[in-house]
Amino acid sequence: MMVVDPRFFSSCKVNLAFVRNSLTVADGNLSCVLDVNGNVIFIIKDKNFSLHDRHILLDASEIPILTFQKKHRSMHRRWQAFRRDSTCAKDLIFSTKKTSVIQRVTELSVFLSDNKEEVVGDYKVAGDWKNRSCTVYSYDGSTILAEMHDKHLDPCIQSDKNTYGISVSPNVDYALVVALMVILYEVNKDRRRKKLKRKRKSGGNKENRDDDGDTDREKEEDDDDDDDDQDEEEDDDDDDSDSDSD
Repeated sequence: MMVVDPRFFSSCKVNLAFVRNSLTVADGNLSCVLDVNGNVIFIIKDKNFSLHDRHILLDASEIPILTFQKKHRSMHRRWQAFRRDSTCAKDLIFSTKKTSVIQRVTELSVFLSDNKEEVVGDYKVAGDWKNRSCTVYSYDGSTILAEMHDKHLDPCIQSDKNTYGISVSPNVDYALVVALMVILYEVNKDRRRKKLKRKRKSGGNKENRDDDGDTDREKEEDDDDDDDDQDEEEDDDDDDSDSDSD
């Protein structure tokens, strides 16, 4: 299953550590992915002031591997990933969208670029970073391709709340896995932002930011993941009110 780049494809199981706001790279506000020896494999860079929440996945030499961004005004929160630093349709590698409008746990369908009809997806990714429970599956759910966990990978990698272990099965493109998990994180963050916006409209309290840039309200929204399905329906209705179909 080589999708993005043959350099990031192994016949053996691969263990990685995703580090948010890493000091391992020169610009400490970036996130990076390390191997078990603490070597940088990927750097994830945000495109500042982008209308599409654009991110660029770089290799250790900071050469673009792929660019992924949110599709503007998409009811199912569609994201698209393109080769290198392109955003042209001819360079599309894959796209993702929510498997259904109303969800208790976020689940995204993944469609490779040659899957034009999108009747059946190629892969799925589901879960939430808050619980370190992100998993990439085959579309029918029978095979786990990669999963996030909190296991300590190696003594040289400091484990804290910003470090996430990722285990990738043999013969799985781990550049694809990393991109899918970042997209899942962004979709969940967007859902919490929608809830926060709704609470502000009803008269919320003043919010404070911590060292991670998260607000008190955003932390509170993390705890709202256990809300009932009605909360999720209201959240997604907000999307429908200002969105076009995919």
